Amino acid sequence: MPIPHLQTNRHLLLLIKLRYGFIFLQLLVVLLAEYWFEYNLPYLTLKLIIAIELAVNMVLFYCYRGNRNAREGEYLFQVLLDILLLTILLYFAKGATNPFVSLLLIPVAIAAVTLSRRLLILVSFAALAAYSVLFFSIDSHQMHMVDMQQHFLGMWVNFVLSACVVVLVVASLAQAMRNQERFVSKLREEQLRQEQLVALGTTAAQFAHQLATPLATANLLTEELEFESSEADPLLTQLKEQLHLCSRRLQDFREMSEEVKLNSKRLIPMPELLAKLQQEVQLNFADIDVEYSIPSLENLAVRADTTLLPALLNLIQNAVQSSKRNDCQQIQIQCRLDNSAQTKQFVLTIRDFGAGLPEESLLELGATLVESEQGFGMGVLLSHATLERLGAQLRLYNHTETGAVAEILMELVILQ
Repeated sequence: MPIPHLQTNRHLLLLIKLRYGFIFLQLLVVLLAEYWFEYNLPYLTLKLIIAIELAVNMVLFYCYRGNRNAREGEYLFQVLLDILLLTILLYFAKGATNPFVSLLLIPVAIAAVTLSRRLLILVSFAALAAYSVLFFSIDSHQMHMVDMQQHFLGMWVNFVLSACVVVLVVASLAQAMRNQERFVSKLREEQLRQEQLVALGTTAAQFAHQLATPLATANLLTEELEFESSEADPLLTQLKEQLHLCSRRLQDFREMSEEVKLNSKRLIPMPELLAKLQQEVQLNFADIDVEYSIPSLENLAVRADTTLLPALLNLIQNAVQSSKRNDCQQIQIQCRLDNSAQTKQFVLTIRDFGAGLPEESLLELGATLVESEQGFGMGVLLSHATLERLGAQLRLYNHTETGAVAEILMELVILQ
């Protein structure tokens, strides 16, 4: 897998452990060449290089033991170290004429699956440079003996072609695997979120269904009390208004569910949407000082359904609660047009004056349920899912001064 900017060192530690086996094989080959085949080589120098390589690897193993973070540059250092040590070892073992010179392809293959494309090209050039140094260091007598020049040149060309194959094929396969893993991971996260939304939707539907009967009974009792009362009771009138509001909300929920089920969308004029939004804010948050900044949006509309307004109200409610927790009775709602995109966009920002959002939950908030002192982020999750279904974007970030900002971007339609 590719190494991100920062992650645990388990892959790096695996490379260091594998290098122990590679060092053992190097020592075994040197001993076989000395005592079995009796080649004429500087064995003391070769054993000294292997001992240095072992010592360096032991130091690296000590540094990276346990669980710590490792950057991509550290993986690059490991691969280049392998190329350097192997090149030095081959240099004293007849250089490019050594049949094990193709082992320089192993660091290139490792880089193809662990490093970015830019660093992979750097490692490939380093391996090619190492082979070229070994090739041009061949003794002239060996080069012309039995006309071996063409053979050695052919080996060099073969190494170049092999390196290109490793870079192109292995890197392409690694990139395809990375893309597939990201796709599967994204599908898994989306499935988890959909399961959470289905569970929340099922629970809400059950509560709405169970609420219908006692609400109808309460309406009947209120009408009987009003009929039996000889005088107009202001408390009874207020209770009747609240029950009527609950009945209307329940009816809105049923209509909303029907629209979601049929996936029916319509053009909602921006002045109508913003007027309803201000009306609902004034009705539900009468004790909050709301600072509006709304430009003229005539002849503009958004393609959405009735779930858009509740999604916006959820975000406004979160902003109100955040400001109240910080002993502030103020929020800001600003609208503007974004003409920098290819299509005209409507940008709605909702700013609170609370303590802001924790940095560790900014990326997860809205994508899944996030437990915190204030709740589980259920309102933001539902709003994010609704806006995403409507083709809108939700951005959450902390304000530079104080509080948090929820920014909604929606594509506008120009009415004829």
